[in-house]
Amino acid sequence: MTPAETLGHLSELLDREHEKPVNNKYHAARDFMAKLLKLPSSRIYFTYISKAANFSVRAVQSDAAVQASVVVALIKLRGKDEDAATHRAARKLALRTGKTLLLLQRASPDSLQWNIMGGYFMSADLRSKGTVDNLVNNFGPIPFEPINVSTDEAVSGVLDFFDRVGLSGAGVGVALSQRQDISSIVQFAAASSAAGLSAAESAVIAQRRTLISELKRMIADPATTETDLHRKIRGNYWIFGGRYTGVARGSIVPMDRYDIPLFCADGSLHIIELKGSYIPDLVERHRQHLIPGEEVHKATMQAANYIRQLDEGGAALETLYRNSGLNYDLRRGRATVIIGNQDFVDIPEDPVRQVGAVTRSMIDQTIRTYDSLINRIDVLTWADLLDSAERSLRFESEISTDYASTGGEPGSSTGDHSGEEPDNDQNPTLFD
Repeated sequence: MTPAETLGHLSELLDREHEKPVNNKYHAARDFMAKLLKLPSSRIYFTYISKAANFSVRAVQSDAAVQASVVVALIKLRGKDEDAATHRAARKLALRTGKTLLLLQRASPDSLQWNIMGGYFMSADLRSKGTVDNLVNNFGPIPFEPINVSTDEAVSGVLDFFDRVGLSGAGVGVALSQRQDISSIVQFAAASSAAGLSAAESAVIAQRRTLISELKRMIADPATTETDLHRKIRGNYWIFGGRYTGVARGSIVPMDRYDIPLFCADGSLHIIELKGSYIPDLVERHRQHLIPGEEVHKATMQAANYIRQLDEGGAALETLYRNSGLNYDLRRGRATVIIGNQDFVDIPEDPVRQVGAVTRSMIDQTIRTYDSLINRIDVLTWADLLDSAERSLRFESEISTDYASTGGEPGSSTGDHSGEEPDNDQNPTLFD
């Protein structure tokens, strides 16, 4: 279509009673515009502006408005003075929200044809610039005004916008977490300074500490199920350590479905098998000693069968996945079973056998002994897993604080001996 035909078709889709409170009256126009701009429909928002004072309300009054990056404002035909006020309000809104605005207005009070009044976009936003280019390609020359702002003005505008729509810090975090480019955003912001990097790391550490605290409360509750724990831990695979590079999707071996299949840097598979925390019979007495309970044996054998299946069919499966562009090493994989909480074990003294009550240390020794005799499978309690993760965060926090205070790399020295060789018993790449 020519630019005139495109605008004419859009005008036909806008032939509605604009002041009537109907939620879906602009859906057809929205979908048409989304197709032109090659954007999801949720990123386009149409609204009718009867007077300039309504601009700041209409463009942020709903979830759909807040989520949109492009606002098409249908301006009621009133007069030159009112049009000038509308432009001022539109520019202010673009500055405050960072949205790209396109202003349309009827050719005359009785006309069904809409004409383009102009638009506003943030010049520093490459995505907005791309949207504007697409609009010009489809509708012809448009009097867009690029808005140039300093970093301080941009930050102030964003904070003001958050305040006006009632977004808390937690709400902003949730919104950012849903973006596919969140890692790039964080890396760009954090890399601007050592202090920024330290602040970003501290924020992540604080968030992870909160998760660990919540998980500790959950594993202390007998009513918490395996499903509850699995749901809570989903996506937070850092809790198992830093040697993993990804998580497999779906089932790898037909008829076997793992709780959390993680891949290491070398492509090998490490299966995480999650069980519940409320296992009173985590260990039990057998003659004069303690042995792991039945639930531990079952979980361990479940993991062992997974590994056996991978060993037997690994070569064929590797070829299958390699043809799909995935380089997996499915043979000689490993597994970790997370099960139980020592606090739920209550085994009193036994006068007949002349043995005392079972302590936390005795439980740990029993599991450690059992673990040492099993090849390629680790057994760990939820309490031990969370304690280990918490210690790791404490270490990361110390490193981050050291980095911020020295302004150099973590572990670096700013003293007079910075040029000396490290001691022979130190390994400077140990935590790289």
